[in-house]
Amino acid sequence: MEDIGRLNEAFNTFTVASKSLELLYEKLKERVHYLTIELEEKNKQLEQALSDTEEAKDYLKGILESLSESIIVTDSNDSVTMFNRASVNLLRIAESEAIGKPIESLDFTIETEGPDTFLNVENSQYNVLVSRSVVTDSEGAVRGKVFLLQDITRLKELETQHERNKRLIAMGEMAAQIVHEIRSPLCSIELYASMLENELGQTQHATLARGISTGIRSLNNILTNMLFFAKPQKPLFVDIKISAVIEESLNMLLPLIEARGITLQRLDDGTSPVVKGDLELLKQVLMNIIINAVHVTAEDGTIKIAEATENNSAVIKVIDEGEGISHQNIERIFDPFFSTKDRGTGLGLAIASKIMLVHDGAIKVKSEPGKGSSFEMTLPVSKRVTR
Repeated sequence: MEDIGRLNEAFNTFTVASKSLELLYEKLKERVHYLTIELEEKNKQLEQALSDTEEAKDYLKGILESLSESIIVTDSNDSVTMFNRASVNLLRIAESEAIGKPIESLDFTIETEGPDTFLNVENSQYNVLVSRSVVTDSEGAVRGKVFLLQDITRLKELETQHERNKRLIAMGEMAAQIVHEIRSPLCSIELYASMLENELGQTQHATLARGISTGIRSLNNILTNMLFFAKPQKPLFVDIKISAVIEESLNMLLPLIEARGITLQRLDDGTSPVVKGDLELLKQVLMNIIINAVHVTAEDGTIKIAEATENNSAVIKVIDEGEGISHQNIERIFDPFFSTKDRGTGLGLAIASKIMLVHDGAIKVKSEPGKGSSFEMTLPVSKRVTR
């Protein structure tokens, strides 16, 4: 009986323990269920956070890709980590070829000349603004750098053209006043010199009087050019093929070109744009540019004349193999009486620039010392004609 009592007691104890374990199991199940729900919620929050981060990353990348400025991001080792679309277009380097490489190894150079900064890519040069920013973390440690390159070539061209026009207008007004003040007494001197020559007849002093008249006529020719610079004649606007301007100009200058032993190359894109303009005045501009090219090109050298349509503008390019023009002189060549030639009057390009101005066109110059020059006449296209 004693053993049965102990057995009952053991069963009772087991039953109590089982119930206790059952209660603990239920509590554990509830806890696990709660933790499972909480974990699912945390996973959802984490997934949302990751989604938001990815969306923000894509949004930031979209912003960088849409910028017209070149953005290059490097890590702490100066290796490229980001290279936007504008960088691809400006530097002509594929993104896959730039990512992971040191920025110094990329095929471009940047140089500073006076107040201007130039980007050299392959055979092209751009006027750019460059800025560099250091990227740091919350503790101030350097994580990398951000380089921004902004192509301001077109802006510089417009600014240069505007400044040139202002100078030309001011100088034109001054030239008109000078011509008015000088011409009257000059005409009197020429009249008296002619009368004196007639009076002296065949004497030796008649040669001196004739020399005075010749010098005065030369001065009068310079004044005529100044007057044309100050108040160019009104153009007779008609439809003109650009090819006609080139051909008629070359017909006049071909003997000069052949006499110098210079090779002439004609280049075109298969079309001849039509512009509104005065054929004789446009020929005067082109002939002036070609003559300058002939003077700076050595014998047996080459002059290229290219004809094209670019951005709804007709373009004539005259490319020589001369010594080139320094950057500080490129703008001055359009100033009256500035000339790099020993015997030049310095009025040719000034008058040419005025003619282009009344045609709503412009003359652009690209040149480097020792590498020749390229003069570009640009005019608004009236219509395109296929050859």
